[in-house]
Amino acid sequence: MEISLLIEEFIKNYGIVSIFIIVALEYANAPLPSELVLPLVGILALKFDMSLSLVIIASILGGLFGSIINYYLGYKFGQPLLALIKNKYPKTKKSIKASYRWLAKYEKISVMLSRLVPLARTFISIVAGVTKMNVVEFSVYSGIGIAIWNTILIFIGYILGNNMSLISTILKNYSNVLIVILGVVFVGYLIFRHKNHKVKNQ
Repeated sequence: MEISLLIEEFIKNYGIVSIFIIVALEYANAPLPSELVLPLVGILALKFDMSLSLVIIASILGGLFGSIINYYLGYKFGQPLLALIKNKYPKTKKSIKASYRWLAKYEKISVMLSRLVPLARTFISIVAGVTKMNVVEFSVYSGIGIAIWNTILIFIGYILGNNMSLISTILKNYSNVLIVILGVVFVGYLIFRHKNHKVKNQ
């Protein structure tokens, strides 16, 4: 059975709880691409007349739960876990390396920004655990990034309905939109940090 049909059956039978579980698994690195799962969740929310706000909240909580699982896996098993992932899935090397670079350069804000980048979205949790990032800060910044990403993709599915070809076209052009979003957020962060620094020095 196709994964989309399995997800539909699961959501049909278990409702909001199933959305929490599915999204948690995706953020915990289960082979469920969010570019498919989240728009599909929006489509099914419309189809089964579910509350869009409840669906989005459940997805954010699920994403945060899955991210914290990955964080603690990284915290407990450290570099050997990353080495295992890189050996088993060589394509992840680039994303893991980028996650380290982002954390080193931008610290907490990188956890939020990486949630908007495919692949890096999930691996940043493990890397944050390996580097022993403060778990409260990790959760707060993860939650913001997860909320942005999940809301956009679920809303696209909800608005466009069962039109996966159009959704695929939109997501293919997502990289262009992403550059703009990241640019705006990053500039805002730099302005905030600069003002904060000036206040501290007064």
